[in-house]
Amino acid sequence: MAPPSKDSFHGIVTGVDQQHVAAVVQQPIGRLVPLPEGPACVLAMATAFPPTVIQQDTYHDKLFELCNVADDVVLKARFKRICDSSCIKKRHTFLTPELFKAHPELLTYWDNSLTTRNEIANKVVPEISYEAAIKAVEEWGHPLSDITHMVFATTSSTSIPGTDLKIARMLGLHPTVQRLCLYQTGCWGGGAVMRIARGLAETAKGARVLVVVAEANTVMNFRAPNQDTLYKVDGFLAHATLGDGAAALVIGADPLPEVERPIYEMYWSTQMAVPDSEHVLEGKITEAGLFQRGDKDTVRIVIAKHLAEFTSHGKKLVGNPDNRDMFWVVHPGAYKILEDVAEAVGVEKEKLQPSWDVLENFGNMSGPTCLFALDEMRQRSIRLGASTTGMGSEFGFLLGLGPGFNMELTLLRSVPL
Repeated sequence: MAPPSKDSFHGIVTGVDQQHVAAVVQQPIGRLVPLPEGPACVLAMATAFPPTVIQQDTYHDKLFELCNVADDVVLKARFKRICDSSCIKKRHTFLTPELFKAHPELLTYWDNSLTTRNEIANKVVPEISYEAAIKAVEEWGHPLSDITHMVFATTSSTSIPGTDLKIARMLGLHPTVQRLCLYQTGCWGGGAVMRIARGLAETAKGARVLVVVAEANTVMNFRAPNQDTLYKVDGFLAHATLGDGAAALVIGADPLPEVERPIYEMYWSTQMAVPDSEHVLEGKITEAGLFQRGDKDTVRIVIAKHLAEFTSHGKKLVGNPDNRDMFWVVHPGAYKILEDVAEAVGVEKEKLQPSWDVLENFGNMSGPTCLFALDEMRQRSIRLGASTTGMGSEFGFLLGLGPGFNMELTLLRSVPL
């Protein structure tokens, strides 16, 4: 190949001797950091959640008594119907009677409480993240010193230095671990960290990425019931669906034979910010905490209009399998979301069963929820004696959905059990 001429760099490189640039381009030195040969893989997964449980069938009584509005029987009856129709049996929360006693401002609707909420979240989010990360690393079976990268996401805590650095120091990660922190992703955060971690794992041979997503949704959203907002998204999400928890994964390419066993292979990822959809679901941080609002009907329209096309690009890469032959790990933001996804891609409810199970037992934990569903897919496959970690299917999608309106998609390949 002929060396590039001096003129070929004209207009591209300025302020640099172009003969020197041409010489650099011709150097025989290849990549200083070799690439892995295979795709990124999920090598370990774990979840964690606070011990305090919200029992959905009695929550209406406890909430109204706690907020001193128990005598509003009409409003409580309406709220009970919302809880009863949520398809949730229980959720987990960081909020305790002790916290409410110490911070009565949390029991109002509009009193200033953001400082209190931040202080609580900045304490509990690193703690639950540490718990999930330790469990994932123990399953992986390697020392923390082998971690080269860390990706963390949350919408609940805000601090300087960031929560990612707090977690890294709690874990004792090496100071040179390369960290990336995502704030304010909302429900699509679990899908985003998968996409980013896959890219990092495939940039250097031997890279091992620790992924952590943690939320304290009830801390940021809890407030007294209000007649004017009960049927709006902020009232519904805060009191009928949101829970707290954390998920952690270890991701890396080229698993070491007989030392690392992949759970899923990761082949392709993408993100889509649906045009003209900013109003569909959004949040606003105020002195009274986080208020969320949205249009449930529009969410359904967006999913129905865009999801099939969104997933088609990944399917083409693996021979266009039928959706019914794939496994589906979907963010269970609400039961209607799962119904809409199943309808949009033409699969039966059973195909999304791990997501339904997570919704039933944990509610919507925002970012970590689709990763809980991924772990449940693996566990359910084992319990039922399936041939692969995808309930017998070879390929599947992990789908994150959330404010923006954003959709995150990762194409996975299951492994034999």
